[in-house]
This record gives sequence, C-alpha cells and structure tokens, in this order.
Amino acid sequence: MLSIDGTGGILNIKQLSEYLMVSEKTIYRMLDRSLLPAVRVGAQWRFRKRDIDAWLDERVKKVEIEGQKAVLEELAPSEIDIHPLLLSKNVWLGVPRLPRDELLSWIVMQATLDPGVDRQALYESIRAREELCSTALVKDAAFPHPIEPSDFGFPRKRILLAVAREPVSFNDPHGHRPRVIVVILSRTVQGYLLTISRAVKIFGNPALIGRITRSGGTDEVIAAIRDAEERLMASSSR
Repeated sequence: MLSIDGTGGILNIKQLSEYLMVSEKTIYRMLDRSLLPAVRVGAQWRFRKRDIDAWLDERVKKVEIEGQKAVLEELAPSEIDIHPLLLSKNVWLGVPRLPRDELLSWIVMQATLDPGVDRQALYESIRAREELCSTALVKDAAFPHPIEPSDFGFPRKRILLAVAREPVSFNDPHGHRPRVIVVILSRTVQGYLLTISRAVKIFGNPALIGRITRSGGTDEVIAAIRDAEERLMASSSR
C-alpha cells in the first residue's frame, strides 16, 4: 500500500478515484484531456496528494468566484442574497476554539434545522467535503457545505454562521485560518454555487469581518452583513 499523508503522499489511480469520489474511468478521461497534475512512472500514473489538493482549490475558486458571473447577472437578487438566509438562532458568537471537525459537528448539532434532517449524516457529508478541498476560500472565512445537498431534502436554503474566538485551521494550502464559519445549506449544488459567489465577495472584506468579530449580538451581525451586501450591490450597479 502506498503512503498517503497530508504533506504530499503519492496516490495511484484507484486511490485518487476514491479521494475525488469519482470513477476510475473519469480519472482516465481527465488524464486524456491533461486536466490533472500527474506524472507517469513507466506504464503507471501517479499523483502527489498536495498537487491534487492545490488543483482542487484552484478549480473550486474558479467555479465559485468566476464561473457564475453570467448566470448571476440573470438572477433576481432574492435568489442569491445572503442576509435573508440568516436567522438569529443560527448565528453563534464567541464560540470556543475547537478543531475544525469538532467545530463543524458543534454547529450542525446546535442548528435549528427542518424536522427529519439526519444531523450525523449532514456533519459527515460536510466533513467529507472538507477532506476533498478546504472551503477556507478567503483569509478570515470558510464556507462548508455537504457534498450533495439534495441528499438531505432541504425545503429552503439557509446559512449557519459561527464566529470563533480564535482562528481555526481548515487545512487550507494558502494558510487561511478563518474565524467566521459560514455553513451554506442549499437544496442543490447549483444553489450553493450561486450563494458562494456572493458570499466570497462579502466575507472577503476585512471591514465586515472586523465588524462581525466585534459585534455584541446576533442581530448586529446580521445587520452588518445586510449593510455589506447592500453596499456591494450598489457599487456593482454603478
């Protein structure tokens, strides 16, 4: 068995397909199109895990930040706005520092969700998504979400937001250690992408992060996000 570790372990085709949760046939198709960072050793393909992680990170950012622009221009604001998805009971301030996985579990178990949602399965899906590639897309915020939101039958989109007392390691290759954790629960992956395209712009603003981390209450946090979103929309319409 080849060694796999977080600092650059080597993967073969089978291990990579399991890591990316796709078929081996898909891996070979991607190799044929030169879409994966890989080296050929004799007749065999090999992949450095750290190269795959960096490749995933760049692909996520490209899709989530750039790839949605044309779609977003055609959508009504209500379909992508952030602040209406926040409820005071799903915003937590001053959360004690916990390791990433414990923090994600804490958020899911504390959250007000629709009846019937399997919280343990939801946590495990969110954690599995983080193992694929860190969602700490900006310096001070991470955007966890389940791998396949439709598995949970959410009747509507919502956001769970936790503000940690100290930065939390999300194993981001760029060293981002967020304090603001923005869990996006949508009905579909497309719904997540539409929301994250707006969220990255809003929570990438250090002024908003400062206002959130200094807030004295959940309503103040939601108001800060609403104000930032309104300023963003006003500037983009000029």
